[in-house]
Amino acid sequence: MNLFHHGDHQGLSVKQPTLRQRRTMRQTRTVLAALCVGLAVFFALQSISSSVATKTAVTATRAIKRGQTIRADDLKTVQIADSPALANVFGPDDDVQGLIAQVDIEIGSVISRPMARASPVIGHGLTTIDVKISGSANGLIPGDKVSLVGSAGCEAVPNLPAQTPPTKQQPKDDSTPRSPPDGSDSENGEGSKNQSDASESDDKGDDGADDDAAQASNEAMATPSGGQTCTLVSLATVTGSPHHDDGGNVTTQLAMPPQDAARIMAMQERMPIMAAKL
Repeated sequence: MNLFHHGDHQGLSVKQPTLRQRRTMRQTRTVLAALCVGLAVFFALQSISSSVATKTAVTATRAIKRGQTIRADDLKTVQIADSPALANVFGPDDDVQGLIAQVDIEIGSVISRPMARASPVIGHGLTTIDVKISGSANGLIPGDKVSLVGSAGCEAVPNLPAQTPPTKQQPKDDSTPRSPPDGSDSENGEGSKNQSDASESDDKGDDGADDDAAQASNEAMATPSGGQTCTLVSLATVTGSPHHDDGGNVTTQLAMPPQDAARIMAMQERMPIMAAKL
């Protein structure tokens, strides 16, 4: 009996793996090891992210200039880490489209409520007109409140009841008779004549003063007084961005009461008008 016989022993055989099989097994073990490492990293990141609260915010897909209207293609939503400092950012449920940018918004910036506001709405009883603005008006954007100031004094502006010049003080009525310096009473005829002459002189003086005042008012309307200003409209709302008209003038659309609009339309060809931001 040969115990060292090589070959089958009771129906059993031992087969060694080939070189190709060993390479395949080695590659499989490498892939399984990499897959295990990837799964470990994934579950670790999931556990970390689950512990950090996030929120959906609106960001800008392009640079938006101050005063421009925000459009739908300017926006996209992203997930950011939540923080109390981000309480005022716009979310996906907020209607950001159509708002006016209050500052320059860089691409990728998260948009918050102080950075944009709604377009101005024209209230009841107001009208809108284009006003020629002297000086720099590029800083005005829709929604700003301004007052309009003329370069001439208020005496050159008709129909301005809020800023009419003070009325001329009337002479005091002194009905007490006065005695002549020498203490003697004058005769009735002579006294009546003197009183009539004085009355006629006063009437002529008043008529002359009225004529002078009318002439001075006309001259003031024809030529603006230098160094003086007058508030033509105390409150107006900018409803459009400043632009240049066909004549090269800077024109801005403003909303104001009709009586103020009529005054501006009558005066903007006579004097320069400036806008003071409130």
